[in-house]
Amino acid sequence: MESIAFAPKERKDLICKMKRESKPSRRLRMHIILLTCDGRSPTEVAPTLFCSRTTVYSIVGRFIQEGRAAFDDRRRRGPQPLVNDSALELIEELTEEALPTERGWLRSRWGCKLLALELFKERALVVSRETIRRVLHRLDFRWRRPRPVAPPKDPEEKRKRLQDFLQMLQRECSFFQDETKLESNPKVGFCWMRKGKQRHLPTPGTNRKVWISGALEFSTGSFHWVTGERKNDELFLKLLGELRRIYDQRRLELAVDNDASHTSKRLKRYVEDSGGGLRLHPLPAWSPESNPVESVWWSLHEAVSRNHHCKDLSELVGFAEDYLGERQPFHLRLGEDYERLERSPP
Repeated sequence: MESIAFAPKERKDLICKMKRESKPSRRLRMHIILLTCDGRSPTEVAPTLFCSRTTVYSIVGRFIQEGRAAFDDRRRRGPQPLVNDSALELIEELTEEALPTERGWLRSRWGCKLLALELFKERALVVSRETIRRVLHRLDFRWRRPRPVAPPKDPEEKRKRLQDFLQMLQRECSFFQDETKLESNPKVGFCWMRKGKQRHLPTPGTNRKVWISGALEFSTGSFHWVTGERKNDELFLKLLGELRRIYDQRRLELAVDNDASHTSKRLKRYVEDSGGGLRLHPLPAWSPESNPVESVWWSLHEAVSRNHHCKDLSELVGFAEDYLGERQPFHLRLGEDYERLERSPP
């Protein structure tokens, strides 16, 4: 067997590449070449790397003829695959960009069988659904649930609303408002438990829920809330009445989301009858990050509703109210959307 020699720098580079190589077959070939370069015979290399002497002779011979290309896998022998490169490109295009309805199919998503039928229609290529499944896995596709996304937003409209909120916060009695839900059935969250022993989380026989409507006075951090059985305009009116009682009929301005409970006819009449004592500012659609009350609800669920052991709903509500009372005042920061408005453009 011919000898192999490397310059010190080449040997060092090959050692670094071998250590970083993630593919076992390439790493084995590099290791064989390095040991052979150090003067080891095939009889010594084979037991060291748990391979045969034939493998050592083969890899060394390939390296002498092909150089570093010997580290790569050889192309498989046998017939050419049914799904060639052009068919692979078509499958990728269909799966990523096209909808079945655009190709004349009465289906909302591509499945393996439907892709096989489309290949037959476009290329007269007869393959099974399992062949398509293997091809999709080879192309790094996975059968998973998609993530719902909100419709595209109007950036100019959102910018105007956010600027309106910044002006609102400069005035007295300015609030951010939102609702959340507490359930007697606990939210499941992470907790410490012994390895191999999953902790049991008791749940009630019948799940009951209560809604909390809260308003955050941003300048002082004071948080006010009311509870109700349903999320409707009655719950929101109850909160408004509580705020007007606490703030002695002063002018109140609230930033609210676009829920139906904030736009009902009864609510509009209530605002009109206030004689200018109330003003509602609608938040941008599909933008929970623009409402700092979301951070209050997140901390409430993390501290109270996840993995809770309350026996009934009244105990859970008392637990939540004690937490909200203890945590006040809530000194929160506005989100990145507001910070981008305050920064001057480049």
